[in-house]
Amino acid sequence: MWSQQLTLSKIDSLNEKAEQFYYYEKDSAYFYFDQVKEIAKTINSDSILIESLFNSTGVSSYHYDLSRMSANLSQLDSLISGTTILNTDNSNILLYYQGDYHLKLLEYSKSRTAFEKIIKNYNSVNTKSETRTSLASAAYSFLGKLYMIEGKYDDAKSLYRKNIRDIQKSENVDLEALTGNYNLLAEVLIKEKQYKEANTYLLKAYAYNKKEKNTNSAISNAFHIAENYGYQLQKDSALLFLNDSKKLFQNKPIFQVKYHLKKAIIHKNNWEYEIAIIEIDSAINSIKYNFEKQKNSDLEIAYNEKGLLQNLLGFHEKALVNFDLALKTSLDKMDKDPNALKLFKNKATTLNLNSDNESYLKATAVANQATTFLNQIKPSFKNSTDKLFLIENAYPIFESGIASSQNLYKSTNNDIYIDEAFEFSENSKSALLLEALLSSKATEFAKIPKKILSRETQLKAEITHIEKQIAVSENLEEGIEDQLFNLRQELRNMVVDIETNHPAYYDLKYNNKIKTLPEVQDNLSKNELFISYFYGNQNIYSIAISKNEKSFHTIEITDELEEHISDLHAMLSNPKSKSDSLSKWSHKLYQKLLGPILESHPQERIILAPDGLLNYIPFGSLVTNERERHYLIEDRTISYVNSATLWSQLNGKEQNSANLLAFAPNFDINIPSDGTRSQVLGNLPHNRNEVQQILTSFTGKSFINDQATLQNFTATLSDYSVLHLATHAVFNDKNPEYSYLAFTPKSESDDLLFVKDLYNLTLNASLVTLSGCESGIGELKRGEGFLSLARGFFYSGAASISSTLWKVNDNSSSELMGEFYENLADGKPKDASLREAKLSFLKKNKENGLVHPYYWSGYIIQGNTEPLVTSTNWQWYLYGGIIFVFFIFLGRKKLIQLFK
Repeated sequence: MWSQQLTLSKIDSLNEKAEQFYYYEKDSAYFYFDQVKEIAKTINSDSILIESLFNSTGVSSYHYDLSRMSANLSQLDSLISGTTILNTDNSNILLYYQGDYHLKLLEYSKSRTAFEKIIKNYNSVNTKSETRTSLASAAYSFLGKLYMIEGKYDDAKSLYRKNIRDIQKSENVDLEALTGNYNLLAEVLIKEKQYKEANTYLLKAYAYNKKEKNTNSAISNAFHIAENYGYQLQKDSALLFLNDSKKLFQNKPIFQVKYHLKKAIIHKNNWEYEIAIIEIDSAINSIKYNFEKQKNSDLEIAYNEKGLLQNLLGFHEKALVNFDLALKTSLDKMDKDPNALKLFKNKATTLNLNSDNESYLKATAVANQATTFLNQIKPSFKNSTDKLFLIENAYPIFESGIASSQNLYKSTNNDIYIDEAFEFSENSKSALLLEALLSSKATEFAKIPKKILSRETQLKAEITHIEKQIAVSENLEEGIEDQLFNLRQELRNMVVDIETNHPAYYDLKYNNKIKTLPEVQDNLSKNELFISYFYGNQNIYSIAISKNEKSFHTIEITDELEEHISDLHAMLSNPKSKSDSLSKWSHKLYQKLLGPILESHPQERIILAPDGLLNYIPFGSLVTNERERHYLIEDRTISYVNSATLWSQLNGKEQNSANLLAFAPNFDINIPSDGTRSQVLGNLPHNRNEVQQILTSFTGKSFINDQATLQNFTATLSDYSVLHLATHAVFNDKNPEYSYLAFTPKSESDDLLFVKDLYNLTLNASLVTLSGCESGIGELKRGEGFLSLARGFFYSGAASISSTLWKVNDNSSSELMGEFYENLADGKPKDASLREAKLSFLKKNKENGLVHPYYWSGYIIQGNTEPLVTSTNWQWYLYGGIIFVFFIFLGRKKLIQLFK
């Protein structure tokens, strides 16, 4: 007993000595922990041996000593995996260090597997030890780090904020863990350019860690604060914090590298390019000297930054060498790193600067390689916000590919380069919307069990319900954010399981095949013209495609042009704007956007795929002849779609029998806002007449005034193929997914249909008409267009949508819609029906103020424009055909005799 106490006392003494050197001198810490390890072997104590190895592994992790870390983990694995109980504190600590080790080796999938297993183990037991709780919290932090590395910023923030809430709720708040999560959250916010919010977290963390002498954490905080100030062009503040950090890290190589990189970016942001390159070279030399046999994520950052600086100095060939080195480092990783997209973009952009055909061909090849890479990593992005961010970052790659194709076309006159440019443009468009439509098809064909699909539907509905509560409530229920987090995690895991266990579903959902230009030509009639726009950073590119011809045009983007587009939308949406000024600006834009195209393309039906700011313009209102104030719609029929691939998908939808469901709610302007409304809604005096007039053209059902509730809409919509909603649409510019359609208010139930709700609806509608203000407007996202109510109905399964681009006039809307549906009932295509309604309105009002485009041009038709019903004139066409045959067969005289 006495000997055992002496042994334990010696072990405690050795551990205390090791702790003194833990953060400052790794070899001394190893020396004392190794002595404990030898004692453990002598007394045959596995528990003490495991503890000493964990302590030694912690030191090697802190000091980035990966060879020692690997050796320790190998020993620990053989000791712990040999035990019968696998879900112990020790097994989870081992998983923690394994995840940390693989992350340091840039082996992200292996790292993720380890941390996810810790969380799974934590959730599988009822009794949560303090160790397991701390490990689960750390695992969430590491998963957040992995999400951030992969560019999945929204997912990362969700995990960090959950950790912060959990830590703050505990009885004894772990300030070190709390400030650690502050630092991680701030890192993501900097990536999103939310610099001020990031600093609120960083300054708190830095003050705490400096006071507590948490050296590594304080250094990390100081680096991020310096970076933050650097991006805000506050050079002195940035260098102050950077120099503070240097005092802390002394000669630690891992921090020396980051120090030089941060300093380089500060100088770069202040146009001191030569000094920045010197700092980059110092970082590269430090990596090569200290990490020669280890992978280091900072190396690709250094090569990339050096390439960007050399481009700024005009040394493009040198820049290309560094981008190639950065790409090699990135693509050598075990897992695909989305950051490689930036490297592809930088290389392609630089090649285009060389202005020769060889470089253009290389730029096109790089853009194609990047597109393939993007399609490979896209399925790993489960969060729609992160997917949008990914696509937005990939957009410059597509622009580089289109630019190089355009230059090759101009120099060779080989129209194969128009086909290539079109493919780049198509790859940039409607990725999320197409995925949603394909996912719906995949669910039908993959034979997924109904129980799983039912639970998936429930989860989506519960998530949307809680998200709405959080969005509109000032005082949140305790625990509601954690409830949302848990539901999202369950849904995420379910989607991964479905995709893993049902390969057919995965293959259909992520089918990246886009429509090629020849395929679009095959689908066009001789009287149709498809015009696809790509709105880049430097140019607007347009590709016009007819049955047998194609053309390629470029418009340089200037501040004046963008002002022009914005001003035109403002004038179109204002009934008081001066008609002469409006016609002048409208004609100028016509000459830029369409005039050169239509000179060589006489087709009467135009399908437009606008992009960027062009989404705000109803092209039919463009003036083709300023003196006569002649509008494009007087000569051409126009419809819209996001992309040719989406157009093909929507045209493939089967048209259902045209039974109509119409809603005309009423609103009391005296009803105060209840927190869910962004504004008080005025009454719509003409919407009842509008609905009644429509129902003279189609059979169906209407809900008017007090009956026009959201509850009645959701209960009946699946039985109808034509939906008409004559109600208020309100755009929420702060949170676009909470833009809404309003129904008659009922105190006992919801009365607002949000964009977010539409993602959970299932429609089989051939046409949805949103006869409300700004129903086609939303947050503008590159490639995806407006995140609007109209787009939400496409998500739900609608084949075509008629919507508005501004706050339309209730009276003129009623008149236009009446004629629109009369034309549809006559069997006319949807685009022709809307055009004829507008022309009729113009003719009736040519002598009064209602001729202003505000009153008639705001409505647009998107998607499948096929007729809703077979033409009622088919009998007459058949009769005429029979007479014609008789005429040929009998000859004119016999025909006269016959009628006599």
